[in-house]
Amino acid sequence: MTCRYKVQSIAHGAIRLEQLAPQYGAERRRLMVLKYRGMAFRGGYHDYLIRRGGLLVFPRLIASEREVEPRLERIASGIPQLDALLGGGLDRGSSTLIIGAPGTGKSSLAAVYACAAAQKGENAALFIFDESVKTFMTRGIGMGLDLQSHVSAGRLVIQQIDPAEMSPGEFIHRLRHEVDNRQASVIVIDSLNGYLNAMPEERFLVIQLHELLTYLGHAGVATILISAHQGLIGSQMTSPVDASYLADTAVLMRYYETRGEVRQAISVMKKRSGTHERSIRDFRLSADGVHVGPPLRHYRGILTGVPVETPPDEASR
Repeated sequence: MTCRYKVQSIAHGAIRLEQLAPQYGAERRRLMVLKYRGMAFRGGYHDYLIRRGGLLVFPRLIASEREVEPRLERIASGIPQLDALLGGGLDRGSSTLIIGAPGTGKSSLAAVYACAAAQKGENAALFIFDESVKTFMTRGIGMGLDLQSHVSAGRLVIQQIDPAEMSPGEFIHRLRHEVDNRQASVIVIDSLNGYLNAMPEERFLVIQLHELLTYLGHAGVATILISAHQGLIGSQMTSPVDASYLADTAVLMRYYETRGEVRQAISVMKKRSGTHERSIRDFRLSADGVHVGPPLRHYRGILTGVPVETPPDEASR
């Protein structure tokens, strides 16, 4: 659409408003400042909403505007075996990607770290895309996590996100509110599949995610991203969202079969900010919480899903 009369050249400022109609979900509105004489302005597109009382604009995130606040500290889970696996815990200012098949305990593991931060009097926020808040709370109670008391005390915020009704700019705005206004030290995005795949027409969400992780790193936040593999078991499992190169730490959770039983395993594939265990440990969820067992040294081929038990002398090598 073009303006019939060329008045942009004589105006001091020019703003263009647009409305997009995706194939699924609500319409999206965005604006762009074309010019503003004598003033610096933030270029690019900015999502906005029309609300009672006016417009609610979500400025585009620029991570470099946030001053770097280095905090060489770790957030421990309180589970010695899990913290040992991660080299002492999650580093502040770093991002952790938890990858695994559905049901392996990814969300539960993230909830453990959020609760651990809340237990120390810090604030944490979870943004969930794939289940309701009620379901998430019920599952946490079944594991012995005291989510409700932290929510009631205001230390833990759980928000259910419907990406079909929310623009990426509004989601970033909500997340920044938790960091800037509530000083959240742990942020959980559960999951990347729901965040990215529910918005197929947003071509630059991966770039926006990179900017978001940089911003959270500058703010000293421990960010936890969750991504689900396609399939349940085997060596050819893939993730529809490849964000492993963006995260500082990658935690892999897998099913494996042994002696007629399906069990779970956890391992750390990389950690840029320090050392970590190279072992694969047994992982179990129960009414008592999360249990991380000793290294599975008497097996080989666990990551294939069907391991082979090795003799004791071979396992000790």
